[in-house]
Amino acid sequence: MIDWLQDHSGGLNVVLNGAMLLVWLAYLHLFLTSFRRANRAVVHIARAVDTDGEARCLVTNMGSDMVYILGIKVDVRAGEERFATLVTDRVHEDDPLGGEMRDRTNQGPLCGGEVLDIGAFRRICERAMEDAAGPVPDSVEITVIVAAQQAKRLMGGYKRFEVRDEGGTIGYRSEDVLTRQITSARRRRHLEQELTA
Repeated sequence: MIDWLQDHSGGLNVVLNGAMLLVWLAYLHLFLTSFRRANRAVVHIARAVDTDGEARCLVTNMGSDMVYILGIKVDVRAGEERFATLVTDRVHEDDPLGGEMRDRTNQGPLCGGEVLDIGAFRRICERAMEDAAGPVPDSVEITVIVAAQQAKRLMGGYKRFEVRDEGGTIGYRSEDVLTRQITSARRRRHLEQELTA
């Protein structure tokens, strides 16, 4: 056996070195994958407190790194009509300014695990519909746009809530438990154009 090992040591060396290289490549892949996952920005949008128009819309940074909220876009569909607007700022032009920054705007930094209340669903829809006393919305889609990875990349998430009459009160419910993340470069470019328009 020892003679056979000595005769084939060159070939065995190549095989063992190749196996060791494959193990190190697997470790490197595992390390890079876990590093990217840990440093990826993930935005979650949820409904809290109630199910009617006074239910609060919460935005959570589910990533470990801080993100900067650049804008919050709302798309409301009411029959054949569609209303879309940015509701990043919390106040109208004629409202008094003062107090903390977060009292006036939703824009700003959001640490990992931090939650931001962006307002009541009813008020968010009214702002998108420009306070129009029109039909009750059929659905509202909320998109949160953030700058992530030390403000080198535009990212975000979106969730659609169906608006239903639930025995005399208007309810906001989503069929999705999780928030859909914006990952395509085309969608990120489109959002960037909307923010700069």
